[in-house]
Amino acid sequence: MMDRGRMGALLAVLLSLFLGCGDDDNSHPAATATATRTVSPTPFPTGTPTATVTCACTPTATGTATATPPLAPTLTPTPRLPEITYFGIARADDLALTPTFFDDQDRPVFDRVQGQGMMVVLEARRGAHPLGRSAYDQGGGLRGVDFLVSRPLGNGSRTVCDLDPPGGVPGIDPPVFSDAPEVTDAIDDLGCRVNDGTGAPSARLAGSACTLVPPTIEYRFVDSTSDLQYCLPIAKAWNFPVGDTIVAARVRDITGAVSAVSEIVVRVEREQPFTCGQGLGERDVVIQRPPSRLVTSASGNADASTDPWLTGTLRLCAGIDIGDGIHTLNLREDAVLGLALTDGETLCVQVSARGSSGSVDCDGGSPADVRASQDPDGLTRIAVDAGLGVDAGTGAAIILAPISVLFLPPGAAPSDCQTAEYPPAFNGALTTATGTAQVVTLGGTVVAESSAAGTSFDCSTWQSGGTGAFVLPFPAVNRATGDLAAVLQLSE
Repeated sequence: MMDRGRMGALLAVLLSLFLGCGDDDNSHPAATATATRTVSPTPFPTGTPTATVTCACTPTATGTATATPPLAPTLTPTPRLPEITYFGIARADDLALTPTFFDDQDRPVFDRVQGQGMMVVLEARRGAHPLGRSAYDQGGGLRGVDFLVSRPLGNGSRTVCDLDPPGGVPGIDPPVFSDAPEVTDAIDDLGCRVNDGTGAPSARLAGSACTLVPPTIEYRFVDSTSDLQYCLPIAKAWNFPVGDTIVAARVRDITGAVSAVSEIVVRVEREQPFTCGQGLGERDVVIQRPPSRLVTSASGNADASTDPWLTGTLRLCAGIDIGDGIHTLNLREDAVLGLALTDGETLCVQVSARGSSGSVDCDGGSPADVRASQDPDGLTRIAVDAGLGVDAGTGAAIILAPISVLFLPPGAAPSDCQTAEYPPAFNGALTTATGTAQVVTLGGTVVAESSAAGTSFDCSTWQSGGTGAFVLPFPAVNRATGDLAAVLQLSE
């Protein structure tokens, strides 16, 4: 049996091996311990045995620490917003104007002698997503453009889309966009007056631009980088008041992202609307039968109408010279025409004064041809392009106006056109130059066409004499007797 002395010494050695050496901070690397035990060889010691413990501690690294740099922040790119590329005014003959000057807030100022007979034009370029096309959606859909004015237009009516006179547009001062009901109503009231060339409150593509742009004087976008163009005609019923009116606008893409707001100033110098005591004044074009007639793609150059006619009067009002001998022109009242056709039907035509605008060029130099077209299935609206061709000469005139066309069955009389219920109007054009009507497939194939020319006015005898003639081209599709391209010639 081991005696107690040896047992104690042995326990001391084991304890030292178990505890190791150095401090016991667990954050240090583990160490390798070597223990040497020396005991007396005398089997029967005579005194207390002495145990000597030698501990050699050599730290051994178990790994290499490497500094890890902080992670670089992840940047989310900001989506590109849509951008307004042009915001300005086109005059009555669709010529895009340069600002008269810029005010102290760097806003373009357009100085006008009257508050109507012009068009507010805005062009925009897409950002990360395509632009919205619609300017007004009765169901509350997303708008592609928003307009606001700082002062009431016309009578300032708060009824949304009251296009019939004397309906106007309310002002929001200052013109700051928000979701307030009175602001959104004012936006809608302007948006529903935007015209894409077919009467719809929507944007135009480059091929249907509403602006004539110098120096080529061709219909195109003012800024060639634009994707869409929004055209807002200013008619007599919603004319700008005398003084300065701020027009604010922004555009929106299909995701709802909006552009920065742009502003222009429309400055009207004189009391508006003008009366026919200003400028060239009033002229009544009393339509005579003959020489007035109807030519169609089916009749060739022959008259497709027969007597009797319900003739009417086009009451014109030409304002003052707005530059280069051009006078604004509009209709003073509605006109209704009725004519019996050789096939037994009766053609009714209603020309509305509301929303009419145009020009008469007394110095010459303006193109004035008109083309009206539609596909044979009626899948698209009637599209009208005005101001085409070459210089139409002195006294050439164009009037843009809402037009309704109705064919009554055999047995009806032209006088029935006065009480008939007309279909929705299209935005037509009367011209003293050449008018062409076409029925064109969506693929671009012309399946029916008819053309006729009018007669220019003599500005020097605007009120006292001379004769002029307008032509009104229009397609008529989905008819039981076949599709027609027709041109109505209206002569004094």
